Amino acid sequence: MTEQEGVTKYSLDFQRQAVCASHKVLSEMNACRSLMIDNGLLGQDDSRYGGYGFGNISSRSTESNTVFLITGSQTGHKHSLSNASLSCITDINIEQNSLRAYGEIVPSSESMTHGVLYQQSDQIQAVVHVHSPDIWRYGEALDLASTSEDIPYGTPEMAYAVQQLSSELMLSKVPLPILFVMKGHEDGVVAAGSSLAQCAHILLDTLQRSKQWSNALTK
Repeated sequence: MTEQEGVTKYSLDFQRQAVCASHKVLSEMNACRSLMIDNGLLGQDDSRYGGYGFGNISSRSTESNTVFLITGSQTGHKHSLSNASLSCITDINIEQNSLRAYGEIVPSSESMTHGVLYQQSDQIQAVVHVHSPDIWRYGEALDLASTSEDIPYGTPEMAYAVQQLSSELMLSKVPLPILFVMKGHEDGVVAAGSSLAQCAHILLDTLQRSKQWSNALTK
């Protein structure tokens, strides 16, 4: 299913107010983001998705267990993140498909998905959403969990699907990090874990396995 990337579909209550992430959080977010960019999993490329930025990362805030910091909308082209590149999400409402946030930039179009994952478990401290044609294409071969191809990103249906899927994974004693494919969101893959480094590790490991599978099929 192909649709325009970077379109925000939720109702946003946004306050223009400076975000103040710690140096540690910013360093961790930039380190993870650099790895994702270097491997083509996040960024902005004129030849992909109509030139729109793709991928986003978030980290649970220390100010409240329900608050998290996420990269702003269409920041994929930036070399590195600063506080001005982040939004702070303070509340989500799946039923109303609404979100409350503040920052100097509006939050990513995938913020609802991140928020649902943070609500699932206090153990989840970071979420990374990337775009990988290889992982997405070979998700079933790699035995990866997935949401239905009939559910587009940024909708209440996707939020509920992620809620149910992540709950099933954690109830089945799957240790963090968890990873799943969004079949209804072209190339969309999400990792959630106890740290950004943990999310990056499972994404890069899965990317390597997907390329090995691809190479085996082409021999």
